[in-house]
Amino acid sequence: MTCPECGTRLKRGLTVCPECGADLTHVFDVEKSAEAREWESTLTVFMKIVVWVLTLILSFIILAFGIYKLYYWIEADSVQRAYARGDVRMPELEAISMSDGREGHAVTFYGNDGDSIYVEELNERYVVVGGKTRIEIADSQWFSMANTTSTRADVTLTSVLTSESGEKTLLPIISFTVDMPSSPLIITQPTENNVTTLSSSYDIKMNVVYGSTVLVGGEDVSSMVTRQGDLSVAVAIYAVGNNPISILVQTPNHLETRADLVFYRQPMDIDLSLSPATTFTSTLPSKTVRGSVDPLANLTIESPYEDGSFTREPDGSFSFIADFTHYGDNQVVVRAQMDGHEDAVMAFDISYVPTIGEYTRSAWAMDYRQLIYCWDIWDGKVFRCKGSIVEVLSQEPNIVVIDVSENETGQYLVI
Repeated sequence: MTCPECGTRLKRGLTVCPECGADLTHVFDVEKSAEAREWESTLTVFMKIVVWVLTLILSFIILAFGIYKLYYWIEADSVQRAYARGDVRMPELEAISMSDGREGHAVTFYGNDGDSIYVEELNERYVVVGGKTRIEIADSQWFSMANTTSTRADVTLTSVLTSESGEKTLLPIISFTVDMPSSPLIITQPTENNVTTLSSSYDIKMNVVYGSTVLVGGEDVSSMVTRQGDLSVAVAIYAVGNNPISILVQTPNHLETRADLVFYRQPMDIDLSLSPATTFTSTLPSKTVRGSVDPLANLTIESPYEDGSFTREPDGSFSFIADFTHYGDNQVVVRAQMDGHEDAVMAFDISYVPTIGEYTRSAWAMDYRQLIYCWDIWDGKVFRCKGSIVEVLSQEPNIVVIDVSENETGQYLVI
């Protein structure tokens, strides 16, 4: 910097020239103004560069997004045209029950043998065989994510078909909604929720998904479930009337399922029960009956039974061979008595249904004319009637009309 009056070189900060005494204040103001203008010019150029770069980046992003959307629009349009022309079959979605009892959905994709289907959400690739490939997905799978609390899931499946030549085709997006399923539970025994029994125990049989938590009457029996999901549990039935039993099943990623059973056993003042293994049908005219009674009680059999067949052990277990006097239901009656207690009576029916061979051997030959004129004297006899059923009059009991004529001339019997 020099003095504008005498030209002497000056140091910064001087307000008066040391040679000529000229005032230098306005000189510094001009210098500062020039520096400011120079800085503003530099800043303006820098800002322009930044704005230009940002604009370029934003334009590139918009262009890339546009190209991306255009590409997939073209792909989707070509796929839709292919489906519209019938060149490719649409994937099919259906709700199913899986082999292990779980609810699920199946998706069937169509293509040429050797093609592969890649499903992005499952991260799995499936090969087309026989013109199609079928994918089964359990509904519970969509609730397997950690911290999932919702009971409904919106599912989207994005799939790509790759031909043997490597050509890829984006398939239509499959969307559906699933509700969290209930834990599978199939009770095979008993077949009804209310059961009357004479036994002190009852075997409940059921099928669940392996890995489920199962509570029967409040007891955890999960460890008894087989790999196939079968479970058999013996529960105690007391002679107090109704015995309620609850079954709770909790399968991972499922809602809890509850079933309530009621077992009725007649209240008795003396302990008297039938063996749980007892069946109530027989193809023979006699059958062994087993049970247990209070060791201090007297036991009598008040229905026909085979002489010498009654046995009783010190612990109260007993058995005898019941005789059946006719086809159909035969009542068996057992009575227990003890001083100071009301008698305990156990009465039940066993259905005697002989084999076809036995029926045939003991059946009388059919004589239609004598039967219609003298039917009253044949009451209780067994006849062999061969013909076609023309009408069912009743289901309980079974009453049918049968035509026993050889040439369908109308020889009808009500049986």
